[in-house]
Amino acid sequence: MVMKSSTNPIENYKNRQREKIALCQVFLIEDDADDRALAQRSLQNSPYIKEIVSFCDGRELTDYMRERGFMDHSVLQFTPILLLVDLEMPKKDGLEVIRELKSDPFLEEIPLIVITGTESRGKLEKARELGADGVFRKPLTPNMVSRFFKDAWQWPPKDFWPE
Repeated sequence: MVMKSSTNPIENYKNRQREKIALCQVFLIEDDADDRALAQRSLQNSPYIKEIVSFCDGRELTDYMRERGFMDHSVLQFTPILLLVDLEMPKKDGLEVIRELKSDPFLEEIPLIVITGTESRGKLEKARELGADGVFRKPLTPNMVSRFFKDAWQWPPKDFWPE
């Protein structure tokens, strides 16, 4: 990525930091087709994202990860991954996905952001307790994605819980 040079030293520093960001692969777990399509559109133009892999529920995600060696730790993953997980899904909901992935020492470092329309503070607190690294309110927008990558993305991850 080539950034324009600026005479502003702060802007030059920010541009240099953006250049250091590793492109990531996003695993998007969303059961609602319209929300999934909207999220994909918001993500696809991000200069920080290499690839988006979508799943309709948590079971599809964990099956995919199992088939590719994530669950038995045999995967050789060189591309950083970001998980975007809806909380309310059939088969295996977001809380179950968070519980499973964040309880595995090999997988717990994968940044996991909840995307939700829920107003339930209890569910959001539970997601945080289980190890989710942050939350986005639906609908996911390009500005939310850009803000996350500019302000919070790092590999290894750090928390992104707005106050």
